Amino acid sequence: MNSDISIGGYTEGELKFASFWVRHGLALKSAVKWFFIVIHICTWGYVTWTLVDIFALSYPRESRLTQDMVRNQLAMDGLVMDAPVQVQSEGVRVFAGTDGRLDLAVNAHNQNEQWWVEFTYSFNVAGEQTPRRSGFLLPGDSTMLTELGFRPSLAGARVAELVVENVRWHRIDPNVVRGKYADYRNEHFAVTFENVTFDRLTTEGGQVGRTSFDLVNHGAYGYWNLDLAVQVLRGGSVLAVHKVTLTNVVPGETRHVELQWFEQLPPVTETIITPIVNLLDSNSYLPTERF
Repeated sequence: MNSDISIGGYTEGELKFASFWVRHGLALKSAVKWFFIVIHICTWGYVTWTLVDIFALSYPRESRLTQDMVRNQLAMDGLVMDAPVQVQSEGVRVFAGTDGRLDLAVNAHNQNEQWWVEFTYSFNVAGEQTPRRSGFLLPGDSTMLTELGFRPSLAGARVAELVVENVRWHRIDPNVVRGKYADYRNEHFAVTFENVTFDRLTTEGGQVGRTSFDLVNHGAYGYWNLDLAVQVLRGGSVLAVHKVTLTNVVPGETRHVELQWFEQLPPVTETIITPIVNLLDSNSYLPTERF
């Protein structure tokens, strides 16, 4: 039996729907309208916020980020460019001495103007290492690293290489040098070597060479210890090296210095004297109240 009753050609369900629509149709139309209005507002709000974020917020921030990256890169490039350049050194010279001993020497140069360096060094002589020594190089300075009177266990060893360890770079403090280091150096070290001669002496053991000179301290600073590396040359070739330490060098002093060479040397045509003192170490200087 069919339970769906038809009235005037409309079923009961159609009549109920028509009744519901009459009672709630306007509200439904309004709800649908406001639903699409809200969707429309949200869509355009999202689009507007995206445009504002891109052009007003994110772009300046990302632009600054890019600028910061460029500045940081330039800073890093500056640090790399300002980093110290490695010390330059020549080949190690080996000089045969008496009793199978060797004198080892190498010239080193620090070409940096704003950096000085401390290190330890030794020499490798045919696989055998000499004792470790402390060394330093001031800005733009040259020095001689030596190991004198070393007796290798292997007789006849005449080849050596420099071994450098524990390198510690230090940037010049402008407050200490009060400007350029070159001016600071000229103010703190005004020592000259005058009347340099080389001659021969006759001793009981035979003839020995003798280098003599006058050290003149023209400056206002004195030094507890002043090392002098001495090279004698003939025609530009180094014949031998020596090292002497002078103590208590006072301002205005003239000191006569002599040192002997026990090697059999040919006639000497040139003498090079290299002073070694750390002018950036306050402990190098004699106290001023002593003068």
